[in-house]
Amino acid sequence: KPWYQRRVREEQAKMQVLVASLGEDQLDRYEAFRRSKFPQAQVKKMVQGMTGVAPSANCTIALSGIAKVLVGQIVEESLDIQETLKESGPIHPKHIREAIRRMRNKGLLGISKHRKCKLKRL
Repeated sequence: KPWYQRRVREEQAKMQVLVASLGEDQLDRYEAFRRSKFPQAQVKKMVQGMTGVAPSANCTIALSGIAKVLVGQIVEESLDIQETLKESGPIHPKHIREAIRRMRNKGLLGISKHRKCKLKRL
């Protein structure tokens, strides 16, 4: 069998071990993450509004995936912040704002509060 099929099976086995080791609340969050998605029609509309060009289907799928991963990272950072503050329950806007601030300071967002956007409409 080709090497990539072996690689896929190995990755699947690793994911099964990882998912089996998750706690109940982590498993619930993981399942919600797997089920969630950004509506591609809305992503397409937003990109078209920003660029003036209709994105391809592949571009829309890729941007939806990137947005989903980014939101997941922000939520995880927010939960870490909530834990360090010794708070419980759902995350609040203050946790999200602090998570974004920390991620921006670490350079994980690729945006700076003090830089202006250099993209201009023609």
